[in-house]
Amino acid sequence: MDSLHSVMRSLRPAQKRKRDHLTVFREFLSHLDRVSKANDAREGKAVRKARGRKAPKG
Repeated sequence: MDSLHSVMRSLRPAQKRKRDHLTVFREFLSHLDRVSKANDAREGKAVRKARGRKAPKG
């Protein structure tokens, strides 16, 4: 049983790779970039639709 526990302890670091803060921050920035690009695309479509409408006569 002791040998099993020692093997399990030795395998644990290989299974879990701890991500450093820089990697997490870069991933966060990439998510923000994707969200902002998607947001810009949606706003651009809304502007184009608004330009195509004619003002009501009145």
